[in-house]
Amino acid sequence: MEIKNQKGEDYPPKSLYLVMCGLLRHLREHGVHDMNFLDKNNPAFAEFYSVLDSKMKNLLDQGLGTDTKQADPISGDDENKLWESGVFGLKDSKTLQLTVFFYACKLFGLRGRDEHRGLQCDQFEIGEDSEGRFIRFIGRGSKTYHGGLGQMSINNKDIKHYCTPGPRCMATHFETYINAVGNDGDFYKRPLPAMPGNSIRYGHQPVGVNTLTKFMKEISQRGSLKGVYSNHSGKRTCATSMYEAGIDEQDIMDRTGHRSVTAVRKYKRLNDKIRKKVSNVLDPNSDVSLSMSKRNEQSDDDKEINLKNSPCHKKQKVRNALSEITTKSGVVNFSGCTFNF
Repeated sequence: MEIKNQKGEDYPPKSLYLVMCGLLRHLREHGVHDMNFLDKNNPAFAEFYSVLDSKMKNLLDQGLGTDTKQADPISGDDENKLWESGVFGLKDSKTLQLTVFFYACKLFGLRGRDEHRGLQCDQFEIGEDSEGRFIRFIGRGSKTYHGGLGQMSINNKDIKHYCTPGPRCMATHFETYINAVGNDGDFYKRPLPAMPGNSIRYGHQPVGVNTLTKFMKEISQRGSLKGVYSNHSGKRTCATSMYEAGIDEQDIMDRTGHRSVTAVRKYKRLNDKIRKKVSNVLDPNSDVSLSMSKRNEQSDDDKEINLKNSPCHKKQKVRNALSEITTKSGVVNFSGCTFNF
């Protein structure tokens, strides 16, 4: 009832619950396994559960937790904008590093800081086969894959991405970057100033964790993108792009590394384009609604004309004529006739 954040304000309902989960995890890590105060069926903590439940409902009624901010995916238009404005490309060391960072997220479903901070050059392989040039990524430990006896039945992430030839060929960008950082050790190394004849240079020191955390924010600022962007936007872009293209959920999970359909569906949230499409269907002033209204206002005369010209109507006229002939003469014999309907 008394818990507050550093500003002395109430936490949102979900945050309050997550604080309780953190306390429970702390107890279990220290050997206390018989104090599950989130078990509503445990009479020892029934009052606690009831108070927490009431508090969360009350906070929701106050409007807390209704405006949840999530990292936005990079749309296709914004991605094109980043290329055209020079945020992505081979211009210099920083530009190339931001490019490979974003596409390591999008192409291979890597998480923001967690999977990038330990990334090594030898996890990437540039090759070519009958299908074309490709980048192969071999994953290691991650949030969803730790290895060991408990995950013997789970395969490590091993993705081969085939690249489209052209000025934005990712195989070329990744190969240029890996050669520049030395083909060994940490994947992200500090960019160095350009020198005559060599505009892409990197030092031996790895990029700091705090700098790596801000990469996506830096990309969005350089490109003047509007939205909420964090390093998690890259993985969300990966899942959202495949979702919009109608890719099967199992194939999405192979790229993102999720182990359940429920987990991957959290990334397939509606983007602004889909929301706009839904809005156009529902809004009374939209082009879609107005065109539907005009179709509904078609006059009865037009409908009658359309009915008379329809194939079904013509067939029925022939049937009526044949029926009338049969009624008058009793029997009708046809020989060498062709009927086209």
